[in-house]
Amino acid sequence: MVNSDTLKDTLVILTVGLQEDVNKALSDILAPARLVCLPLDLDKLMEDLKVEPCLVIAGEPKGDLSVIELAQTLRMKYQNIPVFLSFTTKAGFERKNFIKNGFTDAFLFPMDTVNLRSAVSEEMAKASNGAIRIHRPVKIIDIEPGSSLDFDVSVLLSVNKKYIKINSAGDSLDADRVEKLKKNKMNNVFVPAEQMQKFYTYSAKRLKSIDGNPAISVTERREKMSSAVRELISGLFTEEASGFEAGQSILKDCGEIVKTFILDGAENEWYARIQQVMGEQGGSYSHSSNVSTLAALFSMGLGIGKPEDLALAGLMHDIGIAELPAELQYVEFDQMTPEQKEIYKKHPEISVKMIKNRKIVVPEIVTKAILQHHEHFDGSGYPNGIFGDRMCKEAQILAIADRFDEMTSLKPGQPTLSPGDALSIMRENQISNPSKAIYNPELLKKLLDLFPQM
Repeated sequence: MVNSDTLKDTLVILTVGLQEDVNKALSDILAPARLVCLPLDLDKLMEDLKVEPCLVIAGEPKGDLSVIELAQTLRMKYQNIPVFLSFTTKAGFERKNFIKNGFTDAFLFPMDTVNLRSAVSEEMAKASNGAIRIHRPVKIIDIEPGSSLDFDVSVLLSVNKKYIKINSAGDSLDADRVEKLKKNKMNNVFVPAEQMQKFYTYSAKRLKSIDGNPAISVTERREKMSSAVRELISGLFTEEASGFEAGQSILKDCGEIVKTFILDGAENEWYARIQQVMGEQGGSYSHSSNVSTLAALFSMGLGIGKPEDLALAGLMHDIGIAELPAELQYVEFDQMTPEQKEIYKKHPEISVKMIKNRKIVVPEIVTKAILQHHEHFDGSGYPNGIFGDRMCKEAQILAIADRFDEMTSLKPGQPTLSPGDALSIMRENQISNPSKAIYNPELLKKLLDLFPQM
C-alpha cells in the first residue's frame, strides 16, 4: 500500500473544472496525490500555484470559454507537463483538434473511462519515483519459455486484484511454469509499465530470429488495434464525420482494421486468435475490438457469412450506446429501472441510424446483424422481438461473440473461463430452460463442437 501522506508532498495534480462524475471515476486513483482544484477561469489559471503539478486534468469548458482557449492557456502555463481533457459532449468532441491545440490527450466520458484511468495512473506512476507501480498486460504467447528476460513478470490474482511477481528481470521463465499458467487459463502475464519498452525490444529480437522479419508481438497487435478502434469510434462523433466522403473514409478505416488486425493470418491460427482476446480487462473500445475479432473467427469456423462482414458489424455493434444518457453507459442492464431498460433497448436502432446518417455504406447484412444482435431465439429480445429463423444467422453469431467476450473478460473475484467453458455454460443454460432460448441451439452446438473439451 502506498503511503499517501508521503506522496502528497511530492505528487501534485491540478484539476480544472473537473466534472463530478469524472472526479468520482478517478477518486481511488487520485487518492495518494495532493489535489489542487481550480475553476474554469483563465485569470485563475494564470496565477502562481506555488507548487509544480505533475499532471493537469481539465473538464469541459462551458459558456464563453472555448476548448481551444483552455488548451492553449494550459499549454502555455504548463509547457512540459501532461494536460488531459475530459469531455462529455459527444457532438463537440474533436480529439485530434484538441490534441493539436495543446492537450496531451482528450477523453470522451464515460466511453473513455478505462482509458482515462489508465492514462492518469501511468502519469502518476512516472511522477512517484517508484512509489506507485502499475502493470500492463502481456500475452503469455509472446514470452518464450527458457529465454532470458530483462523485465519483471507478475500474475494478477483477480480475487483480490494483487500482482504477484513470478519472475525477476535477468531470469528466465521456465517451461513448466508457463505450462502451469496456461492450464490455469491465464492468457496474460503483467509487466511493470516502466519496463514495457524492454518487453518490446525483447519481443522484436525474438520474432526477428524466428521469422527473419520485423513482425510485431500479439501484445503489440492488440494494443495497436485497441488504439485504432478508439480513434475510429471517437471520430464518429465529430462534425467532420458527416457527408459521403467522410463516410467512405470511415469505412476505409474499418476495412484497414479488419484486414490488418483480424483477418491477416487468422485461418492458420483460428483457435489461438480466440484465446488471445480472452482474459482482458474490459472497456468499450477493447470490447468492440474483441467482439469484432470473435465474430469474424466464429464466422470462419462455422462457415457462415463473410468474416469481414461480421468483423465490421462487431466494430460498430454498440456505437449507439454513446448516444444514451451517461448513467446508462456504465450501469449493468439488470440494475436498470424499467424505464432505463426501455431507453437502453433502443441502442441497436440508434447504432444503425448513426451508420446511415454518417453515410457509411456497408452491406445490408452488417446493419441487419447490428440491429438484431440483442434479439432472442425465443422472441424475448429487443428491439423488435423477432424469433427463430426470422433472425439472420450473422446476428446470432454476433450475439454469441458479444456474450462470449463478456463471459471471458477478466473480472475481480471470478474464475477465468476457457472458450469451451463459456460456450458450455451458454448451452447448458438453454438446455435447462428450453422455453427461454436466447441463441439458435443448433448454431451454439456447432460452435461448441469446434472447441477442444478440457
